[in-house]
Amino acid sequence: MSSIESISTRLNKLKFPTEVLDCYRESHRYYHTTEHLLDVIVQLEKLKEFDDELFLAAVYHDAVYDPKAPDNEEQSAELFLTHAKSSALSEKQKTDIKQFILDTKTHKTSSEKSQLLINADLNILDQPFAKLMEYERQIFKEYQFVDYKIYKPKRLEVLEQLNKNGRLNLLIEYVKHRKPAIGVFCGSFNPFHKGHYNVLQKAEKIFDKVIIAFGKNPDKKERTWPIPKIIQNHQMEEYSGLLTDFVDSLGQDVVVVRGLRNSTDFQYEQNQYRYIQELMPGIKIVNIFCDKEFEHISSSGIRTLEKFNKHQNYLLD
Repeated sequence: MSSIESISTRLNKLKFPTEVLDCYRESHRYYHTTEHLLDVIVQLEKLKEFDDELFLAAVYHDAVYDPKAPDNEEQSAELFLTHAKSSALSEKQKTDIKQFILDTKTHKTSSEKSQLLINADLNILDQPFAKLMEYERQIFKEYQFVDYKIYKPKRLEVLEQLNKNGRLNLLIEYVKHRKPAIGVFCGSFNPFHKGHYNVLQKAEKIFDKVIIAFGKNPDKKERTWPIPKIIQNHQMEEYSGLLTDFVDSLGQDVVVVRGLRNSTDFQYEQNQYRYIQELMPGIKIVNIFCDKEFEHISSSGIRTLEKFNKHQNYLLD
């Protein structure tokens, strides 16, 4: 059975860079990972037709994956062609492999060989329901930047298109009735630093999804810092005015997440909670302490250190 090491070895023999495998380890991937790649390769290994063309098409079919982009397959195919320049492949082989990769976009086959790759790519859809639920959770995480009110009908539309012979009936019913636990991490985040990210990571262990809400605090300066790349796959919202009005505007059941550094923060948040509770009695709030190593970090402190160019260690990439 294949492993990442064996795939790497075969790429070397074919004179292709093994760095392509690093693409499958990107932080925004939850389903389209090395595990998915391995599953596709394992399915293809069962076939007598599994040759170098199918192998390379499988390796590159999700090499470029940005759920916000409409041309992942096209970019993956172009990456393959770039890496194939120093290979021994013929021009026909390169053209065929490129087409195999492109076919995975619509799952409409251009040849019998292409169909083999598509079947392996969609193997997850024929798995037991428990695995389908995990698959749905992973796809949901990859598209967490989309408002759930938009995600749900779009996802159901995709599943209906893939529902051959009723194989996805249970999963479709699950998505229809699922009520994911959604948190909303609120703050001025000027900037969003390592302490905030520590709280976010803890919140993501509690909730299925965490929205990051940038609030405009009249007592603080306007947010001027760029949003770190590491959080850009999250749904992000901006609001001004009362937190309760913003939560109400979301139109869905959410839990507000507030980050705490120390007892002083806790006392402040406890006092604010009394006001919030009076304005919105049904509101749910979770307070999460950051780890000790981050408790001294504050946005105001970072802004001060910036004046002396000593702030970089507290920021995210």
